[in-house]
Amino acid sequence: MFHFKKVFKTQNLMSQMERGVRVSIFAVLIVAVAVLTVYYFNLGPTGFAVFDQNTQTAFDEGTYTNTIYNGSAVVLAVNQTSGAYTSKIFDAGSSAMWNNLTSQGNNITFEVRNCNTANCSDTNFTAVSDLNNLNLSGQYFQYKTSFDSVNDTLESVSLDYSISQTAPSVSVSITEPTETKTSGSGIPLTFTTTGANLDCKYSVANSATGSMVIENTTINGCANTNFDVASGEGSYSLIVYVSGSSGNASASSSFSIDLPSQQSEEEEVPVEEPVPPVEEPVPPVEPVPELIIPAEVKQVSLTQISSTEIIQGDLKEITLSAQNTGTVALSSCVFSGDDSDLFVLAADSKNVGVGETASFAFSLNVSEDAIPGEYNLGFSLTCSETSASGTFGLTVIEKQFDFEIFNVQRTREDRVRVDYSLTELSGEDQNLEIFFSIMDSSGVGVANISQNRSIDANDTNDFRVNIPVNESLEGNLTLSAAINSQNYSTSVLEPITLGAPIGGFAILGDVGGTGRVIILVIVILALGVVFLIVRRMRQSRKTSNTRA
Repeated sequence: MFHFKKVFKTQNLMSQMERGVRVSIFAVLIVAVAVLTVYYFNLGPTGFAVFDQNTQTAFDEGTYTNTIYNGSAVVLAVNQTSGAYTSKIFDAGSSAMWNNLTSQGNNITFEVRNCNTANCSDTNFTAVSDLNNLNLSGQYFQYKTSFDSVNDTLESVSLDYSISQTAPSVSVSITEPTETKTSGSGIPLTFTTTGANLDCKYSVANSATGSMVIENTTINGCANTNFDVASGEGSYSLIVYVSGSSGNASASSSFSIDLPSQQSEEEEVPVEEPVPPVEEPVPPVEPVPELIIPAEVKQVSLTQISSTEIIQGDLKEITLSAQNTGTVALSSCVFSGDDSDLFVLAADSKNVGVGETASFAFSLNVSEDAIPGEYNLGFSLTCSETSASGTFGLTVIEKQFDFEIFNVQRTREDRVRVDYSLTELSGEDQNLEIFFSIMDSSGVGVANISQNRSIDANDTNDFRVNIPVNESLEGNLTLSAAINSQNYSTSVLEPITLGAPIGGFAILGDVGGTGRVIILVIVILALGVVFLIVRRMRQSRKTSNTRA
């Protein structure tokens, strides 16, 4: 009896021990799986960007040319080999700075234009190399895409802009005088201008001789008026000059004066007695008038460069337009800046024909040691025949944080992992929104994601983000990161090369550096604990059977 109770008690104790061991094994496995799941799927406060145009209703506000919306994207229409999609005209409500344009799709090229009129009739579409740094200003904006293959798709578009506080640019256009006038009096001068605090003047020159008929004359209130040309018949050119608080502009117009012929009425001579004929004298030979060579006008006009803001350590591309407003072609025109070492200039020179406009690109390079504040920079364009100069305002903004990408790795066929660090420099806690985008060789976004991050004052933290990508995405690409806080923004471009993901054990293949070691140690420890517990259970069973 005693032996039976002892054996029963031992077996009961073993059953309780086995149940406890099973619970322990289950708990250990649950913890290991939870750790692996959190790390593997990178669970955290991330979210996908919301695009301004990602539905048919939004895209239908634009114009389809040999293209259609197929339910998820804009594509070529059936049996078409090329096409285009033109967006609606975006209205910022007032003068704005158009910052960047991001898109989701495949193999799409973009052209853009920024406008000052509601129908964008004042500007043509132009190609842009960097959609993440448009640097265009105007109240209105429009883009156009081109499709050359059935594989081209446009799924969504996001357009970022900020309201500009700068004064509107100065411009002028003339509608009268034109063509031929039958009188030199009361010739109408009709024109339109844009800009603030404007002063207007006009002059009239004889097109054949180049001599001034009316020299610089002030137009009161920049209002339409009329003028007289006392010299009579001939061809003339008129120029209106406009200057304002944000720059200068001029426009020219040609017209001619052709007075109606005046036939004198013949007077009736009364019949009188015959008068003997009088021999008329031979008129003297008049000298041939001297040939007058028209005067040459050598003149170039520069567009006003808007005031620019730039962060310490950044580089910004600027374009200057120069128009030949004279009567002589200009050659070997070279752009130059002041000696502040802020300009990075292109080395080539350009020729500008009469009436033509040429663009000169240069960069503003501000070092991280530059003192924050406002600067007034001078620039000039020097041609062999003439030159022109101007100034523009530059505001250097203090850098508030450093952003560094130190690792980009494709961890799965449909995911790219990005490791980066943030360093707070302003001495204040920061809440940041970071938008990541992968772009192909033509600058079109093919994948993107956004994150919200917080960083303490004067602190440095490392972070990670996983960007969902198409499994077929490979090759040389560009990774863009745009970082925004309440009063500060910056961006980083990083060239990357994507290949196939790392092979082997899928979970551990997605873990790198310190994380890989931590996960490997956790898995080994979990397996070791399970092995020891199972071994102990087997030994306990053997001991129990022996005693029995």
